[in-house]
Amino acid sequence: MNIKRIFGKSRYAVFFLLLPLLASCVGVNADIVFNSDKSGTIDLEYKISVLLESLGRQDGNENYPVVPAGRTDFERTIARLPGLKLLSYNMREDKNDKTINVKLQFDNPQALMSFLDPAGARAVYSESGGINKLTLVLDDGSRSDDSSRVQNQNPDLKNLILKAAEGYKISVSMSFPTAGKLSILDNNGKPIMDLTAGSNTGMVLDGKKVSFSLPLGTILYSQNGIKPEFTW
Repeated sequence: MNIKRIFGKSRYAVFFLLLPLLASCVGVNADIVFNSDKSGTIDLEYKISVLLESLGRQDGNENYPVVPAGRTDFERTIARLPGLKLLSYNMREDKNDKTINVKLQFDNPQALMSFLDPAGARAVYSESGGINKLTLVLDDGSRSDDSSRVQNQNPDLKNLILKAAEGYKISVSMSFPTAGKLSILDNNGKPIMDLTAGSNTGMVLDGKKVSFSLPLGTILYSQNGIKPEFTW
């Protein structure tokens, strides 16, 4: 299985937001807390499937970027990103998953953005008229032609990936000093109603703490992009 062809050509060093694209085998749980001065903390847990990690190393993928797992990986990276501090780190492994827990302190939203996506395309923060807005691009709906062609022409491969992704979710909660709001938008800025409707979506859309939880398969095979937008 050639993971590079399936998931496109994201080859730069990334963390939380592009983990699904790099490995297609992760569940992510992030709890972000903003203080009144816009500093804060992020508690991050992600699980790497041992099965898909081994599949990803086959068929010429030995040089494909490795999801950061070791404490040294984090320490070296955090040292290069101003305004960040590693507060704690832990890793455990069982027969199915590697689970990594880290807690970081950030001095300002820009420092947090540099951790979420150093490329600056999938984590965007802005301020206007007293409103703070943080947008996360979980999927931009524009996979490479090669990636899309492989997925569309190989339903067995798609089913295999979806099966392996069962039980993995991307979950994010965000706490603010004042009331906030969460919207789940597509590439055109329109709310994705089927992701926020119902009682089993793990969504809290209003309040001082808002959150979402989406299955990894939903993100990997979205058609029009998925962009959670937080405002407060």
